[in-house]
Amino acid sequence: MPAAMSWTLLQVALGGAIGSTARYLVSLGAGRACGPGFPCGTLAVNVVGSLAMGVLFILLTREGRFSPLLMTGVLGGFTTFSAFSLDAFCLWE
Repeated sequence: MPAAMSWTLLQVALGGAIGSTARYLVSLGAGRACGPGFPCGTLAVNVVGSLAMGVLFILLTREGRFSPLLMTGVLGGFTTFSAFSLDAFCLWE
């Protein structure tokens, strides 16, 4: 594997660990604050993550060196569609 590819893979893995941990902590905090009825944590991470993705996209267009770490890794782990889908299904039930 080329060194550049392994560095990119490492960035995505590290960012994913950070993002998914942050998502878990936000979900815990929101669950305690809002209660179990509505998935406030999912709403919060998706709103914040979408705004952050837009800002980072503009900031990183000039130099995308940290794009795999921040956009794919951190924000990908933070705003996972599967968690949104699960919460939507649970609300529908």
